[in-house]
Parts: sequence; C-alpha cells; structure tokens
Amino acid sequence: MNTDHSSQPTVQTLFLQHAAAVRGFVLGLVADRAAADDIVQEVFLTVVQKEADSRRDEDFLPWVRGIARNKVLENYRRQRSGTILFDQEMIGLLAVSGETSDDKWQRRREALAQCLERLAPRAREVVDLRYADQPLAPPELARRIGWTTNAVNAALARARAFLRECTRQVLAGGEVS
Repeated sequence: MNTDHSSQPTVQTLFLQHAAAVRGFVLGLVADRAAADDIVQEVFLTVVQKEADSRRDEDFLPWVRGIARNKVLENYRRQRSGTILFDQEMIGLLAVSGETSDDKWQRRREALAQCLERLAPRAREVVDLRYADQPLAPPELARRIGWTTNAVNAALARARAFLRECTRQVLAGGEVS
C-alpha cells in the first residue's frame, strides 16, 4: 500500500466529512444517543490509530463503518454481559443497506440544507430550536420566543410543509418558488 498521503486529506478530515453518516449508522444500531456518541468517539480514535491502514478513496466510509460495526458489537458485549441484540450477520446486513442508501440520503441532506436557507428568518429560528441537539418541545419553545403553543405548532407545520415541497422540487431538479 502506498503510504504517501501528503496530498490527500487527513483521516481526521475525512472522518469529519463522514461523521454524520457514521453517527447515523451507529444510531440505527444503538438506541441510546449517549452510548451512540461514545461509540462514534471510539470509532474516531480507532480510525486515527489505524491511520496507516486507512483507505482514503471511495472505500473510506465502508472501512469506517466496519470499525463502527465492531465497536457496536463491543458495546453490546459490555452492556449486555455478552447478549447481543443484533448478531454480526444482522449488523453486516444493516451496514450494506446503509451503504446503498448513502448517496440518496446525501442528496436529500443537501437539498434540505438548501431549503432551510430559504426559510423565513423567524421560521428558521423556530425549526432550529425545535430540532436542536437539545430540542425544545413546543410549549417550551413558545415560552422562549413569546408565542402561544398553537402559534408554534402552526409555524412548525408550515415550515415542515415548505421544507417537504422545497426538498421534493430540489431533488426533482426544478426551481423552488
């Protein structure tokens, strides 16, 4: 294997580029968000430690997903005293399924990002607060911005409808009105 990676991005940079996909993959296998975040951190550390073995081409994400799969299995063994909710074959099938849908989901994420930019500022604020890492429930959100809960729910419904239609149009290659 050619180990001259001087003109290529570092494994840290590549990992950060794929972090959302890795986290999504782990969250699909581990329901506990805190545990999933811990596993993603373990995956990152392992990727950095195995930098010499890294694949910095189109195989990078599958390579990282393989590491993540092993970390998920290790987590199940630690947490469940050897009982595994998904066996290795099932986790492998889930990994393959995730690989085939990555491009589709990446396009959807990009379309959604474009559409989020098109939301009115106040609607964007409501959406950001509702779906943040520490999301606010509509009653909490209403108190924070000085609206009624019904107004927040209505704004969220309108924003979701706009985002759904906008994303559909962007994916279809059409102009968004």
